[in-house]
Amino acid sequence: AWESCGPIFDAEFNETLAPLGDRLECATLKTPLDWGDPERDEINLGVLRVRAGNPEAREGAILLNPGGPGGDGLEIAADFGLAFSNGGFPGDAPLVAGDLLKQVSERYDILGFSPRGVGGSFQLFCGSNKVEPFANFYTDRSEENVQKILTSARLQAEACLSNPLSKYVSTEQTVQDMNLVRKLLGDDKLNFLGFSYGSWLGAWYAKTFPQNAGNIVLDANVDFSSPYQETDARDPMSFERAFRDVALAYGARNDALLELGGSKEEVYNVYGELPQGLKRVLIDGRTNLINALFNSSEVPFVNVSLVAIKGLNTVLQTFEGEDADALFEAVTAYTYAADPNVDASARELALIQTEDFLELQAAQAGDIDFGTVERPPGSAVNIAIKCNDGPWNQTQSFWIEEGNRANEAYPLIGGNQTFQRCAFWREPTTSMPNVPDEIPPILMVQTELDAATAAEGALQAFESLPNAKLVFVEDEMTHAIFPYNTECVDLKVAAYLLDGTLPEADTSICGAKPLPGETEVFPVDGPAPTLSNQSVLSAQAMLAPADENRLLARIHERIRANAAAFEGHGNLLEGMNNDEPNQ
Repeated sequence: AWESCGPIFDAEFNETLAPLGDRLECATLKTPLDWGDPERDEINLGVLRVRAGNPEAREGAILLNPGGPGGDGLEIAADFGLAFSNGGFPGDAPLVAGDLLKQVSERYDILGFSPRGVGGSFQLFCGSNKVEPFANFYTDRSEENVQKILTSARLQAEACLSNPLSKYVSTEQTVQDMNLVRKLLGDDKLNFLGFSYGSWLGAWYAKTFPQNAGNIVLDANVDFSSPYQETDARDPMSFERAFRDVALAYGARNDALLELGGSKEEVYNVYGELPQGLKRVLIDGRTNLINALFNSSEVPFVNVSLVAIKGLNTVLQTFEGEDADALFEAVTAYTYAADPNVDASARELALIQTEDFLELQAAQAGDIDFGTVERPPGSAVNIAIKCNDGPWNQTQSFWIEEGNRANEAYPLIGGNQTFQRCAFWREPTTSMPNVPDEIPPILMVQTELDAATAAEGALQAFESLPNAKLVFVEDEMTHAIFPYNTECVDLKVAAYLLDGTLPEADTSICGAKPLPGETEVFPVDGPAPTLSNQSVLSAQAMLAPADENRLLARIHERIRANAAAFEGHGNLLEGMNNDEPNQ
């Protein structure tokens, strides 16, 4: 029973959706708790749709998923419904595929749902009365610290296992929920647009219900041809690559402004030579590096954060005493860069980093009570799905060795491989479906330098599908890009969503956009640019807000928010041992 959504979002977001009028509708449906025993108990699922603008021409629905696992799909569906209906956000320049997307909006419902365990559905919580040990940063590979990391992972897994509902939170159960939504809509086919984990979910649906799979678009692809353990194992490599080869190479090109070094190796040394505590501030604190690597527009932020922490490190080396106010005064008085704009931006970040550093010191001294183990719904679902969806190595020594190896090869986040909750899980509740003989064509979108879903895994997944097509964006780091607002990407995706028209080529190669302030793209494997190439870049251009459509900004904001909420990035005092990048 569809009805007005009411104030389910914050006031500002609700106001932006006003142009949709009565096309915006919500509903709650009942679905079996366990599709293996559907006559048993029921749970509620929240669903939102932006109705097709022309009901008489309606051809079906496009279901969206924003990733996670654990991301709520209601807001992102409202975002897309608004943008598609308008060919872009009202007041913004039209998207390059705006005319096609308006046609999509006229002929399809844009549909979002809260997957079981989160948002407007029944919510899964994990908790226990046990207290996690406070571990040092995962770069500390001492036996004592490694055991604390493992204990933290075990306690979180046990907390989720203690909730009897966690066994019913898996991708297999979710795709059955999706198919119920299709049936209740009265549609023969379910069309789908999924980002990140949404690619895993969409591929699972197409394999399970090939006869009901419509136009399936998967963006930022998890390797859905392999167990989750294998795709997670690529994270240290892909995050390290994005950090070194994209973000820090940008810093080196703009050394005249940032003063971090003229090569990416020199810039990396600024990070590499930091004491462990300041590295942790950068990774886990509010000016964290990991979330910034989800989006190319954040590359200047990564470098200015390094400028700030470099200055803070210098201040701490000469600071005497324990007075916090005096430390803040010293941090405020320090000169971070000759350019006044960079200097002001870095000072602002350094003050935030100083607060996080003092909180870290208090935690290490035992002055902060972290309370008992608790995982809220997004994070609880993240744990349950990853661990339920397939097998994980459950030998502790394996994860110690994995952390040691990855810490040596990819020191940015490699040591955190030891923190693996699924190593303490029961047997998985499901197994990945095989590719059926008759699977409909799937359109995949992937960026070459995606940190969170490595291109190597996406290409392996692409090879596993017999008639898939791939849109591949070279030299781009951003995680989940559609709409990218370039003809090469968006016209292909929009045409496929509209009527199933696929690109002619199996793989379509598209070019990236320049990084903020720059006028050309510098390939990772290309020659180093000369200084004259970059001498015209100003701090104002580098630090200006990203000039992107609000749809793109809000999609990426949600993806980064997922990462922070589920895995602890960006909050030093919550989930300090939960530092793995989220898919």
